[in-house]
This record gives sequence, structure tokens and C-alpha cells, in this order.
Amino acid sequence: MKTSPLGLVALLVVGGLSVPAFASDSSFDDDFIVTQLQQRGVAAIAAYENSDNVIRAEVKLADGKTAFQYFYEDTLQPVKAPGSQTRVMTQVDSGARTAPVSKDSLLVDNFFD
Repeated sequence: MKTSPLGLVALLVVGGLSVPAFASDSSFDDDFIVTQLQQRGVAAIAAYENSDNVIRAEVKLADGKTAFQYFYEDTLQPVKAPGSQTRVMTQVDSGARTAPVSKDSLLVDNFFD
């Protein structure tokens, strides 16, 4: 099969023009969101577009673990369920609290007693 140089150039040009059609049309700037959350005291590592006006942020907790927390994209306020007392952990929160001491064994089934 013999290919002309003009045909090869045309193939490359058409292929190059089709690549932007597959690019995402999203205007979501995750780096900006992470920076804004960090300036508000949230130890955000990454941010992801979740749904309409809600973003999901990966946050590093005080114990070194990571967790997902949800924020409104326009205000960066944490998303709360109606009537919940949920709050976002910030750099101000520190220290681990111990659980209350239980005198009952967790291995004993005394549900019907």
C-alpha cells in the first residue's frame, strides 16, 4: 500500500482536530477549590465535582486518615442533613478523646433480659 505524503498530512490534521471534541467542557477548578478550603481551615487534599452545586473534598483528618466531606460549591459551606449537628473538622480541633468505659461485656447477649 502506497501512501502519499499529502494524504498522511491530511490524516494527521483531521485526527488533531478531533481531539478537542473529546476534551471535558467542565469549568471546575479543583486546585482553586482546594486552596479556598485550606484558607478556611479545612485540610483539603483534593476536590471533585459531585453534583449540582455540591463538591466532594478529600480531607486529611487529625489522626492522619482521610475522609470525604461535602461542601456547597458557591459558598464552600459544609453540606448538612436537615436537623444534623455535623460539623467540619478544622485545624482548631485537636486531640483524641477516649470512649466511655463500659462495664458490660460486648460478648454477652443480654438483649432479651
